[in-house]
Amino acid sequence: MDSKFSHKAWAQGFSGINYPLLADFHPKGAVAKAYGLWLDGPGIGDRATVMIGKDGKVLWAESVGPGGARVPGDLLAKAKELAQ
Repeated sequence: MDSKFSHKAWAQGFSGINYPLLADFHPKGAVAKAYGLWLDGPGIGDRATVMIGKDGKVLWAESVGPGGARVPGDLLAKAKELAQ
């Protein structure tokens, strides 16, 4: 649920991400809810990565929980793998 500005900064850090990143900032959590990643109790989205193909189908998803950490290099490798 990071903003588009946060995603832009993240993508620039990899010097080569040329695919769209979805920001679920407003309306708050709409996309998280659609993918079953909204946590009603705390009112936040689960920390997750969902990679979606050009056809709109989910190719890969991973949740690390609200306090979990993701490894950006691993996510980039997974994106490259799925693009083949």
